[in-house]
Amino acid sequence: MKQLNLKAYYPHIFAIILFVIIGYVYFSPVLEGKIVNQSDISSYVGAAKETNDYRAAHNGEEPLWTNSMFSGMPTTMIGTNYKGNFLKTVYNQLFWGPRPASYLILGLVCFYLLLLAFGVNPWLSILGALIFGFCSYNFQIIQVGHNAKMVAIAFMPAVLAAAVYAFRKNRWLGAVLFGIALAFEIMANHPQITFYLAFIILFYGIAQLYKAIKAKALPAFFKTAILLVVASGFAAATNVNYLWPTWEYGKYTMRGGSELTMNQDQQTKGGLDKQYATAWSYGIDETFNLLIPNFKGGASAGALSKNSETYKFLKSAGAQNADQMIKQMPLYWGPQAFTAGPMYMGAIAIFLFVLGLVLIKGPMKWWIVGISVLALFLGWGRHFMALSSFFYDYIPLYNKFRVPSMMLVVLQVTIPLLGIYTLNKILNGCFERKVLVKGLKISIGITAGICAVFALIPGLAGNFSAPVDTQAEWLQQYLPAERESLLRTDAFRSLAFILLAGVVIWAWVIQKLKVTQFAIIMGLLILADMWTVDKRYLNNDHFVTQREFNNQYKLRPADKAILTDKDPNYRVLDLTVDVFNDSHTSYFHKTIGGYSAGKLQRYQDIIDYFIIPEIQSLGNDIKQSPTLSSIEESLSRQKALNMLNAKYIIIDPNSAPINNRFVYGNAWFVKDYELVNTPDDEIITLKQIDPKESAVINKEFQSIIQDKGFNFDENATIQLTSYAPNKLEYKTSAADEQLAVFSEVYYPKGWNVYVDGKPSELFRADYILRAMIVPAGEHVITFEFKPQSYFMGAKISAISSGILLLALLGCIVFYIIRYYKKKD
Repeated sequence: MKQLNLKAYYPHIFAIILFVIIGYVYFSPVLEGKIVNQSDISSYVGAAKETNDYRAAHNGEEPLWTNSMFSGMPTTMIGTNYKGNFLKTVYNQLFWGPRPASYLILGLVCFYLLLLAFGVNPWLSILGALIFGFCSYNFQIIQVGHNAKMVAIAFMPAVLAAAVYAFRKNRWLGAVLFGIALAFEIMANHPQITFYLAFIILFYGIAQLYKAIKAKALPAFFKTAILLVVASGFAAATNVNYLWPTWEYGKYTMRGGSELTMNQDQQTKGGLDKQYATAWSYGIDETFNLLIPNFKGGASAGALSKNSETYKFLKSAGAQNADQMIKQMPLYWGPQAFTAGPMYMGAIAIFLFVLGLVLIKGPMKWWIVGISVLALFLGWGRHFMALSSFFYDYIPLYNKFRVPSMMLVVLQVTIPLLGIYTLNKILNGCFERKVLVKGLKISIGITAGICAVFALIPGLAGNFSAPVDTQAEWLQQYLPAERESLLRTDAFRSLAFILLAGVVIWAWVIQKLKVTQFAIIMGLLILADMWTVDKRYLNNDHFVTQREFNNQYKLRPADKAILTDKDPNYRVLDLTVDVFNDSHTSYFHKTIGGYSAGKLQRYQDIIDYFIIPEIQSLGNDIKQSPTLSSIEESLSRQKALNMLNAKYIIIDPNSAPINNRFVYGNAWFVKDYELVNTPDDEIITLKQIDPKESAVINKEFQSIIQDKGFNFDENATIQLTSYAPNKLEYKTSAADEQLAVFSEVYYPKGWNVYVDGKPSELFRADYILRAMIVPAGEHVITFEFKPQSYFMGAKISAISSGILLLALLGCIVFYIIRYYKKKD
């Protein structure tokens, strides 16, 4: 009777324990209850405050709409708890302890599984996991709060591992695991990373097709491929509870494109504006960051040592806060507007990748090279606009995403994959010594040679100046030399690690090291290289206590003054923050601004054509004549702010706000309306009319308005009587039928209106607002937000996730039974 070989599992147990230890050592402050002070999470807390408060007060019910930002928007991308997905419970168990340690551990484990799927030695698989997990990009996005992105990146190798297992080992079990892993990947809720993962899967699939054609095994290939496609369908269906609302909402956001034709030269069809989408493009020469971390200076706000000439100057100039200033120096001098740091892949990883390019032959190399080159070129974005424009114009979904540099996460998978796969081949004796020596010479010559050139002649990289240097003479005088020094130091640093890695490989070749010894030494070198770079961007100084984190939401005097107003629904314009890139004000108020990459495109159009010019006009008027009468005269002219009910304007957080008595209120009746043909006409006509007196209505709603003429009742009233983010009630009184405009954002998917409990018709007015015809007499008008996509999506998710769980359970039972049959 064959006994279970427990020793075979020891490396896996060791790997898991090691990953947990590494995760909690790096993020040791979490053991003290501290959290990372993440800017995006700070914004999220403000944005989601109304939603969380509503959920807590209504036994977990989701409001699905919030008025806390941008005058109102769906909560689709603001922390909605989606129902129905039974796999969510399993998903939650995969995070071992507090974040971000659990994120790092998850990524390490998933990449370890990927290398095992490719048949790599477990000890070498640990090395690959370290390279993947300690890519500097992971720590930069954690530091700023891109948690969903980090989790999606962590799951990427698990999805690929399942596909590999399906083709190499068992198509049925592999397909089930693929469906579950992909469901987890989608559940992480970062569609852009999942979209890039699809490119990796596609290229791997093409390689398998090529192998099947050569081996005349097409039937086997198509059986596996079809099973994976079916599993993908179940993975997507499992997440329909949020994919459907996200897809539905996306069509109306900036990612769906503008309906305006006034600026179409950079507009993709049904997608993001190209100039906006490619704003964060990786510079072509910035690619050297993959090998030399400070090639372009590192982060936009990086630290210099107290031995630097800049620090000495600041001290000599009597700068009181020199110690703090030196920690936030504008060191980055690349083409991006700003950056949290370089996409450093590790000098050893790049060396091993190049070694793989030299030694590995066949489809395994070429599919990795193909997707890696494509990812690199697309990551260049506007610096390789011919390719980028093609993808934005012709590749489905590509124009829904911005920040091309994010595409480089593909290299985060492919570089360690090929590098460690090559290392495994070397240790398995797959190359003749002569071939191996030649490969080492070439790969060391290329990678170490590049480092040596820039270490000795750093001026080849450029002039080390940046636009930010023009802000002060001392920046121009000292920073270029500091940046040059940073490049030279890191070039020597990468050179040293490459040479040390080469020595370790050679020591194994001449049989001076065993596999475990080799793995330990190489692992320590990888950690020494990448850990220390990562600490530049996320270290213990970035952790705070929960109390310290919450201090940023303390009530300011201006907030206290506003909150004395018991009106349940007015808006605040806070001019003391970056209005459209900050949501702290939303923690206490319903705001005109906020922070979201998924705001409604029509609202963005109102921002561009009305709100920003009005803010500028108001600001100029306050500067020129800060008297109450001049401020009020200015406010009376700001039609967009007034129709959006911007009742309070904060110009000083420590003083009382400006009370805007010219707002139109929560709703109002208008005397007449103008029907227009196009969205452009809506904008143009809105600039010409007085929204308090008249409304602009697109002809798409002509069937509702039916060329009606209204007998305006000056004594008619409309008053908000009950407020909840997803339900509003008004009382109306009018002698004749009236046309009402509501200071609420129009969104066609989910808002229903009732008059005395009976359904009525809702339409859009003034480009962004809701409007309806109110019958004569006294009535109660009720708005309710109940998007079908949320409720139907939950049912579909429940069915699909249940099927996936049953499939997994069936596989487990089947293989247990088969194991015991073999044992007998």
